[in-house]
Amino acid sequence: MISSLLIIGREESYGKQMALNSQRLNSIQEESPIEDEIVISSLAHYVLRCYEEAKTAKSDITERLLRCERQRRGEYDPDKLAGIRDTGGSDIFMMLTDIKCRASESWIKDVMFSSGEKSWSLTPTVEPEVPVYYEQEIVDTVVSEAENVQMAGQQVNPKAVEIRLDEIYTEVQEKIKAQAKESALAMEKRMMDKMQQSGYQNMLSEVIYDFVTFPCAIIKAPIIRKKKFLNWSDSFDPEVSEEIIEDFERVSPYDIFPSPNAVTPQDGYIIQRHQFTRKDLELLIDMPSFNKEVIQQVLMQYGNTGLREMIQSDSERSLLEGRNNTLIGTELIEGIEFWGNVSGHMLREYGMTDVEDYKEYEVNVWIVGSEVIKCAMNTDPLHRRPYSKCSFEQIPNAFWGVGLPEIMRDVQVMCNGSARALANNMALASAPQVDVSVDRLPEGEDLTKMYPWKIWQTTSDRTGGGQPAIKFYQPNMNAETLLNVYQYFQKIADEVTGVPNYIYGSSAVSGAGRTASGLSMLMENASKGIKQAILNIDQAVGDVLQRLYDHIMIYDDDPTIKGDCKIVASGVIKTLLKESVQQRRNEFLQLTSNPVDLQIMGQTGRAELLREIAKVLNMDVDKLVPDPDTIKAQEQMQQLMAMQQQQPQQAPPQQSQQPPQQPPQGEIQQ
Repeated sequence: MISSLLIIGREESYGKQMALNSQRLNSIQEESPIEDEIVISSLAHYVLRCYEEAKTAKSDITERLLRCERQRRGEYDPDKLAGIRDTGGSDIFMMLTDIKCRASESWIKDVMFSSGEKSWSLTPTVEPEVPVYYEQEIVDTVVSEAENVQMAGQQVNPKAVEIRLDEIYTEVQEKIKAQAKESALAMEKRMMDKMQQSGYQNMLSEVIYDFVTFPCAIIKAPIIRKKKFLNWSDSFDPEVSEEIIEDFERVSPYDIFPSPNAVTPQDGYIIQRHQFTRKDLELLIDMPSFNKEVIQQVLMQYGNTGLREMIQSDSERSLLEGRNNTLIGTELIEGIEFWGNVSGHMLREYGMTDVEDYKEYEVNVWIVGSEVIKCAMNTDPLHRRPYSKCSFEQIPNAFWGVGLPEIMRDVQVMCNGSARALANNMALASAPQVDVSVDRLPEGEDLTKMYPWKIWQTTSDRTGGGQPAIKFYQPNMNAETLLNVYQYFQKIADEVTGVPNYIYGSSAVSGAGRTASGLSMLMENASKGIKQAILNIDQAVGDVLQRLYDHIMIYDDDPTIKGDCKIVASGVIKTLLKESVQQRRNEFLQLTSNPVDLQIMGQTGRAELLREIAKVLNMDVDKLVPDPDTIKAQEQMQQLMAMQQQQPQQAPPQQSQQPPQQPPQGEIQQ
């Protein structure tokens, strides 16, 4: 595998800009006048063609993303807003979607970040296999013991040999299990350190925002990056150091472009759009697999002018995200990152040698403009891309799911319609409507001014009908009916989204919700609706952490953290049920507080139960409950003391009645 590719030809075409020696440039062009230009453009052209296909296929999805963000921000779609303004009246937007999204977001964060508990765990395999060399040592040990028995003149029982083999094998297996648990705990600590170092919790918080807002949320990890850290010397002077870390990144749904027929990020190809600053590109120069010369050429070409590509969502996306129009500016340089299969023939033309023309290779290609700044093989053993996705409601066989705003879009439309009608009706019915016979008013009378005790001067009815010149009409106030309609659809939103209003502290709770126990039951039942959504996050987090675990296993040299383990992202469901489980544990603790159950459980079982209860209460378990080895030693000591206390009771009665005799001088009392 080639970790860094030196591209000759295309970067030299910028020789005039770089003030290279013309003679050297001409000599290089004479050696390869056309070939290098074709080499560079073939790979870049293929990746850029895939990018155009993905953008075209995503056009409808981009509009869905904008609708979801408008709905959460309280903005009407442009066509709807134009229709409202044509008819006049209020354009009020009820922020019901934002309320539900914020409630869901807070609920999920409370579940995943509560009490500092992890939403995942690292567990060793259920039945670790005993290595072959251990099996041979077990056999040798049993054979040696059998030979010793034969040498002592005793007969060896084959059944006893078989039992002894099973005993030693079980002991070795238990020791391997204990070592695997220790290695898993050490690996968990190492992973937690790397996650804390890279700001994993902040990243996951941003992903949860995307999860409840858009049809899909994207996590990218692990990413190898340089990061600066501030350290303090012995004399407390600041020292800045640079380290290469495994980073985590939230990728905006606007910036990800999957293959048109992809269902997961591992299907087809996937492209990420980047917006670099000059500093971002500079930091890539010393990173593995990036081409230093080409990056320098890109900085020289686009550093002062920038490089921007207009996409349909950029302008409105900037406004919705609270930024000014960023389409005008020279500080950003756009590029794309491609993950997918490329033919060996194309890679061989590009400059790779260890490839075969007829094979497809999983590669990672970075392009700025038309320049390839990185081309490297995917080093993952399974050729996995560093992307995972999750959706609030997943659609089978589809990359994009359904976001919470889309689920409640019809409800939001009805609430907005009833609220606009209510506002218009209240404005219309707030004052009377006036019918004025203009020809019966004196000349110069201002019809637009009305005030208390005003005297209207009018002439008599010329028709003789006695009709008044001014008639007042009071429009009907339909506020109560419209308010009932709004409240009805507001309640429907609870059913549609699975996020009831009492979850986020609404006082409009009736029935069982008026009591503490009833409200607890309602909240427990409501959690069933959000469990499936959180399970989708669990799956994405599990995939990300599995890739991080595999990366550490491959590239970390510490043997104490290595073992056959797997990521289990089931802590979220355990946390959801934490209150009810804790209540059941307390009941179980009380039920087993009797001599019979204590004898069955033993001190080890009781200690394990206390340890689990103390963990939930955020107590220092090691200070409260001794470890299993200490408890086992205490049990052995208690058994020994009990045996010593029983020995005097088993002595003959006559010895207890006679006074002890002094032994003769020079003899040891037996």
